[in-house]
Amino acid sequence: MSQAAVQVEVEPLFSSTHAALVFAFNFSHQAYDRPVMNRMADGPKRSGKGLVGLDGAGQAGMIRAEVATLKPEEQHLLITKFSPRTEQCECRAPCCAGRRPAIEWSESIEWLIQYVLRAGLTGQVSHYQMRRMLVMKSCGVKTTQLEIADRCGVSRATVAEYMERIGKHFSAAMNRAEAAIDAKLKAKGIVES
Repeated sequence: MSQAAVQVEVEPLFSSTHAALVFAFNFSHQAYDRPVMNRMADGPKRSGKGLVGLDGAGQAGMIRAEVATLKPEEQHLLITKFSPRTEQCECRAPCCAGRRPAIEWSESIEWLIQYVLRAGLTGQVSHYQMRRMLVMKSCGVKTTQLEIADRCGVSRATVAEYMERIGKHFSAAMNRAEAAIDAKLKAKGIVES
């Protein structure tokens, strides 16, 4: 007795790699699916991809698993680009505004600060605060080279030189990361080709 292979065509869930990464890095860990009785009472289903609850968590996990196959610097650059920078804080301390730096984003920034030092992108003697501010600026935090120079007590020319070196290196690494993850997600059928 032979069985005929059944080929199921799966529609990609995302129209672009950018959309897939935004979804994966911003998927709420508390986005649980509604109870079955509530869903049944809703009537006809709306059109959509159904990426909530465990389905959404699974899809986010599959995308993030592909990101985890990239080089560490590429992973951390994608995290700083696509994950939230802040998260809600419930500490109720007088100094708290209800938001704090997101743990994953902060850890990636710290990793990149050390990476910049190891990769030799800031010269022989490296000023930690300047390295930190330059990495954060490269990752989208709003600041100026003048502010960095004033705060760190260095010349604007020094800041400009280091910013150029870090910026070029991060840009090249981000281009490699985006090309690699795009190819991986298209190959897996997660993103439209």
